[in-house]
Amino acid sequence: MNSYELMVIFTPVLSEEDFKASQKKYADLIAELGGASVHSNPWGLKSLAYPIQKKTIAYLASLSFSL
Repeated sequence: MNSYELMVIFTPVLSEEDFKASQKKYADLIAELGGASVHSNPWGLKSLAYPIQKKTIAYLASLSFSL
C-alpha cells in the first residue's frame, strides 16, 4: 500500500461542527475507496500566505492515509 497525505482547505465561515463533519466526509471517502486512514490532524483556523477567493483565513486539515 502507498502512503499519501492530503491537505484540505475549508472556508472560514464554517462552524466548528461543520468543520468536523467535513473532515469526517473525507475520511469516509477514503475508507469507501478501500484506503486506511492513518492519521487526521485538524489545524483549525489559520492565516493564509495569500488570499484564496478573497479570503485571508481558512480552516486547514491534514489527513494521512494509505491506499
